Amino acid sequence: MLPRDRFWTVPNMLSLSRLVLLPAFIWALATPGYLWLAGLLVLWGVLSDVADGYLARKLGQQSEWGRLIDPVVDKLTLAVALGYCYVARDLPLWMLLLVVGRDLAILLLARILADRAGRLPASIMVGRLAALSLGLLVLVYVLEVEPLKRPMLAVSVFMLFLSSFMYVRRIRTHAD
Repeated sequence: MLPRDRFWTVPNMLSLSRLVLLPAFIWALATPGYLWLAGLLVLWGVLSDVADGYLARKLGQQSEWGRLIDPVVDKLTLAVALGYCYVARDLPLWMLLLVVGRDLAILLLARILADRAGRLPASIMVGRLAALSLGLLVLVYVLEVEPLKRPMLAVSVFMLFLSSFMYVRRIRTHAD
């Protein structure tokens, strides 16, 4: 069932901008000489992801639509970006599978929690930090900043496991 609250909010438009810009990102990656644009679009993705949640809270524009749109758009754009980093850069396949598997599990579990509680759960800070680290990882791989690849990969893996642990803990709390 779709949310019934307001759709046209500043945070939702920021989230949707990432989806609308996804074809431009793919084009920039595939077109020689436009990696700078791909890098800017990754940076936009990271900054707008941080801003949408902050603005939702600050402007009182939190919505069920936002709780639905933001994570779905984040996970879709991240999967596309990491898929590119695997195919065209040297991102390890295990990292791509780890992120996609975790994100699918989060979406499924969020749906289960929504069915039980009657609303979608809000994100948690460690999940937002994990998303930030993954965005920076994509930026490092897209721009091929070799010295930062391994450290960002390590930070991202750590944040993925930490956030996964915290999400499981949260789900167990809500299940009781």
